[in-house]
Amino acid sequence: MTGPLLIVVFLLSMVYLFVTIVRFKMNPFFSMISAAIIIGVVVGMDLNALVGGITSGFGGVCSSLGIVVAMGFLLGGMLSEAGATDSLADAALSTFGEKRASLAMNLTGFIVSIPVFYGSAYVILNPILRTLSRKTRKPIQVYITALSVGLLTTHCLVIPTPGPLSVAGTIGVNFGWFILYSLLVSIPGALVGGWLYGEFLGKKRYPYVEPVAAAGEAPEAPKAPDKKRAPAGLAIAIIALPLLLIVLGTLIPMWVSVPGVVSLCQFFTAGNGVIALIASVIFAAWTLRPYVQGSYAPIITKNFNEMGEIMLLLGAGGSFGAIIQASGIGDYFVALLRSWNVPLIVLAFLLCLLMRTALGSAAVAMVTTASIVAPLCAQLGESGIIMGLSICAASMAFATPTDAAFWLVQKLDNLSFKDTWITHTFGNAIACGVMFAIVLLLNAGRGFLPGL
Repeated sequence: MTGPLLIVVFLLSMVYLFVTIVRFKMNPFFSMISAAIIIGVVVGMDLNALVGGITSGFGGVCSSLGIVVAMGFLLGGMLSEAGATDSLADAALSTFGEKRASLAMNLTGFIVSIPVFYGSAYVILNPILRTLSRKTRKPIQVYITALSVGLLTTHCLVIPTPGPLSVAGTIGVNFGWFILYSLLVSIPGALVGGWLYGEFLGKKRYPYVEPVAAAGEAPEAPKAPDKKRAPAGLAIAIIALPLLLIVLGTLIPMWVSVPGVVSLCQFFTAGNGVIALIASVIFAAWTLRPYVQGSYAPIITKNFNEMGEIMLLLGAGGSFGAIIQASGIGDYFVALLRSWNVPLIVLAFLLCLLMRTALGSAAVAMVTTASIVAPLCAQLGESGIIMGLSICAASMAFATPTDAAFWLVQKLDNLSFKDTWITHTFGNAIACGVMFAIVLLLNAGRGFLPGL
């Protein structure tokens, strides 16, 4: 099969994914694997090549990201168990004060979501929102927006979270430069879509209403003395360590040519930064030991169990992307780009946006889009970092009912369907727009900006 029919097949596969996941509640793993098989059969792929593409696409993602994702989950689990996330929230509030409490929650979410998975982080930090609402007499929607957008921004853009990690690894870009530019792009997005938009909602749309307890949460009672918690400074140091190791491992060889130093830097940045993350987990296990009750074994087991589903989804996304490319759809996209003069940065953004809406999972949308876009970067001479950031920015929107996070926010905070759209979905869409605008500016400055 050739020509426009390939695009028709691709669009129909998106409809299939949307219907099977949303309407029939099929597990996304089976939905994507079956979609890949259907595409391969419909376009006439050799059956052996089809099976090989599915397994190689799945294996490629797992082999490059498996250990890194495992270390990221374990790092987040240790921080949560040691009470470090609560300490970070308290420190942010004491630093910014109650008048800027929504900014404090936005930045807390931004930092915490780097090592801690979005869903876990939102559940852990959610009770603070009602306390802040009562203390400041601001509607809880202000804080829901600030926290949700802050968490999702780094979840979608900053390594070592699985989505951006998979994008950078699939496209094959330097992790150090990717982290630096992702921070440059994500911070304004989080502030505008989370903090400023949240404050706007509090002033223009929502009056203050006494917040009710979250679903399944008992009414507030006098607090018992907290267990000893890891201090905020230690939490920040643990979160920053893998980022610093990867970034410095990238930058130092540009300034120093001593062979031993260069080799050490290459050691920490090789394999998608796996050594940097392993070193950070060892550092966290040592420094957090006084704040963790019992052994680390239950924490390791719990977080590795949670990581298993994520890796299956990422692997299925890799399989789906591999079949999209092997079927000829990717090559036809190149031909369309050249005939329509559509910039690859726009195509990558729209493609991820479409998949995010259809699949629900930001991480799966990212890795699938990256699998399709990676060969195009080399063919069209585009910057892999720019394309990766474009994909990651697109994954912020739309956070629709196909996404589990949409229902987590709604149920946990007793929001109406409409209010969940206004706070969670629209806030993240605004952040997405801001970040894509910055990516376009970076793309315009490729001639003089380093690393691009």
